[in-house]
Amino acid sequence: MSTPVPEPSDGSAGGGSPPVEQAVDPPTVLASRGRLVARSLLGVSVGLAVAALAAYLLHVRPETLAHNLAGVPAWAIAACVASGFVMLALQALRWHLVMKPLLGLTYAQAYRAQVVGFMFNALLPARGGDLLRVQYLGRRTGKSRATILGTEVVDRWLDLWGWMPTAVVLALVSDVPSWIYTALGIFGGALGGAAVFMIVLTRRGYTPRPGSRAGAVFGAFAAGIQAFASRRIVAIAFFVAPLSWLWEACIIRLVTPGFGIDVDLTRAFCVLVGFNMAMVVPSPGAIGTVEGGGTVAFTFFHIDAAKALAFMFVYHFAQLLPGIMAGIAILVAEGEHLFGGPAPKPSAPPG
Repeated sequence: MSTPVPEPSDGSAGGGSPPVEQAVDPPTVLASRGRLVARSLLGVSVGLAVAALAAYLLHVRPETLAHNLAGVPAWAIAACVASGFVMLALQALRWHLVMKPLLGLTYAQAYRAQVVGFMFNALLPARGGDLLRVQYLGRRTGKSRATILGTEVVDRWLDLWGWMPTAVVLALVSDVPSWIYTALGIFGGALGGAAVFMIVLTRRGYTPRPGSRAGAVFGAFAAGIQAFASRRIVAIAFFVAPLSWLWEACIIRLVTPGFGIDVDLTRAFCVLVGFNMAMVVPSPGAIGTVEGGGTVAFTFFHIDAAKALAFMFVYHFAQLLPGIMAGIAILVAEGEHLFGGPAPKPSAPPG
């Protein structure tokens, strides 16, 4: 069994509270929350505008959409709800495998952090929940937040990389539309650039200047990035990272007949890529962007737009709302405040 290496301190664990945990003036807190609510509402408005524009351009009438939503079978909704938690489980597994050699954290800790991050991503634009799951996990475990953030960067790279082997396998067994290759080429170029950055960072190493807090934080972050240089990352990239994408494509394939839609696994994967591309619009919880992007992708395969939009609404919100409730339940059960309250006593991994 591998022994966790001691991570550099960034001042977020052990003695001394980090700046985010210092006392904050109540008016400052209220003003920050007000700005957060305003930004979230703006993001939701933008996302809904994207969905409304897609519905308008595709000539989806509100009464037709309502009729399709009314006819959704209960088993399809239940399958979408269950699928959301399986997705989180597969994503947590990937992150856990990245973190464990460096930080020694358990799968259960990674899964709870994943759910909490999902909840905040549903409330904040631009994937702000990813940073808050770092804050949550650092407070719960006493580990360096900067090192956890470094492993999260590696995990995010693996998440997007999961498209690549999945697309290659599907292209070998069926016809994949040309726009999928274009999308994967763009994302592949970005992933290549990020990989070069992480490789350079891991090979050069970093020794913080004595007494430099910023240097210590960066050194702890670089320690998390070191996970990218391990041999096990290759196995994770090819055998674990694609699992969540394959699972989601399979669920789309299995559930869509309940909406009067018939797509094979390859087309289901294309729809998955389509609505993930639309998520570059920073809407909290990807509200509106998932619906709009997925509907457009469905119509590429000559699927009725009203049926496609009905499926995307149910598929998205059947995962979004239970995920939010699960994240809130975890925070309430643990008495976690994330900011402004005393950090909980770190829970050591069993064994």
